Amino acid sequence: MAGGPSPSSAYPSSAAQSVYLGPGAGATSSFSSTYHFNVNYIDDEHELPPPTGPRIPPMMSGNLYEVNTIPDDQRDLLTHYLYNVLPIQYLLADSSIKSFMLRLLQHSAPARDAACVLSAFHMHSARFPLRTHSADMDAIYQRIERSLSSKHSYSEGDAMAGLHIVSAFLFRGGRGQWAAYLNIASQYVDSMLNSPNFYGPEDVLKKCSDSTRFIIKTTMWFDVLASVTTLQVPRFLETYRLLFGRTTAYIDDPVSTSPEVSMLPVMGCENQIVLALAEISNLAHWKESQRRRGSLSVPQLVERGLEIDSKYLATAPGAYGPRGFDPTTTDPEVAARRRLTNDIFRASARVYLHTVLSGDHPACPEILTSVAETIECLRRVPQDNPTMSRSVLRSVVFSICIAGCLTDDHRHRMFLTQLLESQQSRQSDNVGNISEVRALMEKVWLRRDSTQGQPVNWRDVMREESQNDLLLLV
Repeated sequence: MAGGPSPSSAYPSSAAQSVYLGPGAGATSSFSSTYHFNVNYIDDEHELPPPTGPRIPPMMSGNLYEVNTIPDDQRDLLTHYLYNVLPIQYLLADSSIKSFMLRLLQHSAPARDAACVLSAFHMHSARFPLRTHSADMDAIYQRIERSLSSKHSYSEGDAMAGLHIVSAFLFRGGRGQWAAYLNIASQYVDSMLNSPNFYGPEDVLKKCSDSTRFIIKTTMWFDVLASVTTLQVPRFLETYRLLFGRTTAYIDDPVSTSPEVSMLPVMGCENQIVLALAEISNLAHWKESQRRRGSLSVPQLVERGLEIDSKYLATAPGAYGPRGFDPTTTDPEVAARRRLTNDIFRASARVYLHTVLSGDHPACPEILTSVAETIECLRRVPQDNPTMSRSVLRSVVFSICIAGCLTDDHRHRMFLTQLLESQQSRQSDNVGNISEVRALMEKVWLRRDSTQGQPVNWRDVMREESQNDLLLLV
């Protein structure tokens, strides 16, 4: 398909990181001449250390290896994926994700191959001995490329493969051609939302399988946060309006969101906040297009912005409804993680909104207030609980980034820097985009401090590194 991705471009490289991958690695993709792959994998003759716990999860005992579609040479990689990668890939999902992810690995070759790519990259980053040879990994990349390039429409397995490669970009730091892989998942979601077998997006989410529902919601979430970086209208904006524009957040409300439609189980963010972020990105795109035409109406801009605030962001932090809990889970720790995450997103959405309305001015009263609220929400994350703090803080890098870029308060800067440092020091696998976020914030601070407080557009600073390697803040 024209404009699609090449799995041989899955990770951006640097001179210090690039190593030969075998025949064809780094060659021109059949998708596009702009995609190349160059990743540092290590051939190792040592045995792969066993994953923590039993070799096969008890709930899956006998399932993974009894399916004859699982190639022998992928079993170690897939075991590593299920035990070591999946738990950090979707930090706020509950344990049910493992069951349907296993089914996709069993029945979809592209999803299985992409999981192997992600697993191999994680093993290298975490310095696990890797028995898979470069030539073998190259064969997997080529197989993914052939599979995806030969299709005009995508299956559920293809969509999951795309999301796995997006995760690989995120593990690498969040820069690169992730948008092309997100587009694969988005095309599948488009086909589901427009399927004649359903009456609309809500009917799709209520009647589809767990795995399809997860793919749809995850793709939507990536779509929303990607729009912040790209300054484009979210692809599924009209769908968000249909799904989230007429519901409330409260479990005791008769029109409460059903669990199948709620975004809390996927990314720990209430529906109306997801819609708010999408609407703010839409407003930012409108503002920029009007400004370029010389026809921007500031009163209209402010009116639209205040409407978003009052409709979707007015609920006080911590308010999950009259009983104060997450209606989509019975696990109190999962609910607590999502509550913390949700409050951080709500506060940072206000920061985002007021930068659209007032520009990148940290001294703007509304921005000052919203940044302070975001910092306060971040301070509530318990640092003495490493599992909870990791799952929350790694899920809100967008919030940390935008609050950090829009503050001149040295106490806030120090707090955010220490917060990111603590996460980097605790993680042993050296994956994620925390270091990229910190570097971006520090460049913005340096630029603003050196110009006596002149506004600095954080997107412009981000693009200075590379026009093609936009940072995905997920």
